[in-house]
Amino acid sequence: MKALAKRFARDRIAVTGLAILGLLALAAILAPVLAPYPEDVATFHIERRLLPPSAEALMGTDRMGGDIFSRLLFGARATLTLTTVAVGAALLIGVPIGLIAGYYRNWASDALMRVSDVFLAVPQIVMAIAIGQTLGSSAENVILALSLTYWPFWARLVFAETRSMRNEIFVESAVALGASAWRVMVLHILPNIASAIIVRTAIGMGATMLTAATLGFLGLGVPPPAPEWGRMIAESRQYLPDAWWYSLAPGAAIFLTVLGFNLLGDGLRDILNARIRRRR
Repeated sequence: MKALAKRFARDRIAVTGLAILGLLALAAILAPVLAPYPEDVATFHIERRLLPPSAEALMGTDRMGGDIFSRLLFGARATLTLTTVAVGAALLIGVPIGLIAGYYRNWASDALMRVSDVFLAVPQIVMAIAIGQTLGSSAENVILALSLTYWPFWARLVFAETRSMRNEIFVESAVALGASAWRVMVLHILPNIASAIIVRTAIGMGATMLTAATLGFLGLGVPPPAPEWGRMIAESRQYLPDAWWYSLAPGAAIFLTVLGFNLLGDGLRDILNARIRRRR
């Protein structure tokens, strides 16, 4: 573990991604303290609408006079919460399905993979929009739409890794010693494919956040007046290019967050793959 931590510390890409995400998470947690106008999350000040960036409003104000910087900080809470919960739910669905389908070789495992193929056949953003449009605009429905959209990716990954691990000597030895199927899957196979799941999760967080922002942009995300980055960009369209700051702040926040997840995922992939190669 210490060697892995040292290798991670030497990987500039992974450290940069982690630093970006760490600062974002810290800003979201401390939003009530860092936001200069925390009341602007739910109140409006028409008299100071669409003001450019200044000492009083670092990132300007929006169409209702709200401080964009304050709303951006509170919007980070909503965006990170939606993304984290949705990815967690997708993992809880996809990983067990992939493990079971990869370990067993029967009609049930084939049926599980065919179900995942059906979900993968439809573009993820189209399915997420369809689910969001059907269920309506709410945080719970966004999480449901995202988790139902992304679980097949983890199921396919775990299925492939489990199938390749199924014939390893240590798995066959555990079976020969009388270990149950669940024990073999949970205690022997899952820890050995955890690195692939971690890398896919880090990269998948960025893709999930983009989809969440898209739903918010289309009016299918967290309902107002709660701030949400995608909806902030949608509201700014009619004021471009004059109020350029309106869309710049949430757009830059989405870009940096997705970049952080991708950098972290790429760094972890290089580190963990090198570790696996040394084992072999």
